Amino acid sequence: MGCETESPGETGFLELLGLVSPRLDVRWEPSPRDVVDQMIAMAKVRTSDIVYDLGCGDGRYVITAARQTGAHAVGIDLDPRRIKECGENALREQVDGLVRFLNADLFDANISEATVLFLFLFPHVNLRLRPKVLTELRPGARIVSYCHDMERWAPDRRIEVRTNYLYLWVVPANISGRWEGTMRARGRRLPLRLELQQEFQTASGTALLGDEVFSLKNASLEGNRFHYNGRDNRVILIGSVKGDLMEGVIQKDGAPGETGAWTARRDPSTRVALT
Repeated sequence: MGCETESPGETGFLELLGLVSPRLDVRWEPSPRDVVDQMIAMAKVRTSDIVYDLGCGDGRYVITAARQTGAHAVGIDLDPRRIKECGENALREQVDGLVRFLNADLFDANISEATVLFLFLFPHVNLRLRPKVLTELRPGARIVSYCHDMERWAPDRRIEVRTNYLYLWVVPANISGRWEGTMRARGRRLPLRLELQQEFQTASGTALLGDEVFSLKNASLEGNRFHYNGRDNRVILIGSVKGDLMEGVIQKDGAPGETGAWTARRDPSTRVALT
């Protein structure tokens, strides 16, 4: 099955009269059942997850995820006919207690509780959604898209399926800005300062450790986890991020036994939104 790349035209006048469905960003195209299963597997959906599907069509993604894993799930679609069909399908599959469906515009919907997000949309819709998912979803949330990527935001994983691709992203914490704190090692406390710029799941900048300045390149993020492995392992920083607080361990000069702890707080005014 091919993936659509153009949005359909709708008649605005008839829409206003209630004679046709609302103008849709994406024409519904049912996903093959094996693709649905592979997307659920790729996202590693667990019972504890809250699964969202934006532009849910007949609800097959969220219904299948709920049936297979017991996860709670939410489908959102602008077409009331699809939402009615979703409810009927959920009842037939006996997962109506786990899933709910919202007749809403996906750009207006609050998706902040989602830990897994499924997308089968057009390329331009994915790009319009990119700032929303980076802002609203918590770090560590998984996004899986059938057919279309998000351009500058490179996927963490990509697999081929039916001559198309599935793309997986893990939402990164935002670590951009200026951080100041301390490093503790060998009974000493030294000043620590980080100046970081971020491009989705990678970051670069500078680190002041005591009286030494290091250049950081290609630091990586996976959800709330931050990792920087310097050239020749001279400086290794590992940390976890909670909003404007970051803490972890540091290893200098490639010596596994010479490990110290560090903590830093960010000046919130220096944070730059990911888009």
